[in-house]
Amino acid sequence: MKTFSQFVTEEAAKEHHVLAFGRMNPLTSGHAAVVNKVHEIAKKHNAGHTVVVSHTHDAKKNPLTGAQKVKHARRAFPGTNIKASSPEHPTILHHAAELHKQGVKHLHVVVGSDRAKEMHDLLHRYNGVKSKEGHPGYNFKSITVHNAGHRDPDAEGTSGISASKMRAHAAAGNKKAFHAGAPAGMTQKHKDEMYHDVRKGLGIK
Repeated sequence: MKTFSQFVTEEAAKEHHVLAFGRMNPLTSGHAAVVNKVHEIAKKHNAGHTVVVSHTHDAKKNPLTGAQKVKHARRAFPGTNIKASSPEHPTILHHAAELHKQGVKHLHVVVGSDRAKEMHDLLHRYNGVKSKEGHPGYNFKSITVHNAGHRDPDAEGTSGISASKMRAHAAAGNKKAFHAGAPAGMTQKHKDEMYHDVRKGLGIK
């Protein structure tokens, strides 16, 4: 038989959920900051969490497939619930709607500082809007957007790293710089594998 505290814990986890959605093509140390924030907020609210990587794939800006990103992200961020979007559920709005269907009442979304206002406006614009063609419906009691940290594309280190810089390093064959920008939780072997997957996806032999 479940104790009262276990019941309360399970109910709290159902009511709150933390969501992050991004291209992550490829993964960077900046994405690690987002994932760390997801876990921080989930712990604070005793909530479930999901990190969604987009499934978009092309040889220019999206060299990694959704399946490849899930593989690399699970290695980089062990203990994190990671999944890929799909043609049926391509946007964060679709994933928010799925969470609402599951009974989540309070949605928490983690993004970088450069996207915080845009994401806040987008999610609130459609809250309480009925489902219609091309848009899934959801109605949360609250939606909170959490800032994962400031990003300055011209800075050195984590705040300045970007997926576009990582793709450029891979295209130029600069494995050392690519490794330096990858999440610290990845092993050298897994960084190597991601590096080669990106180069292959970019069409580099």
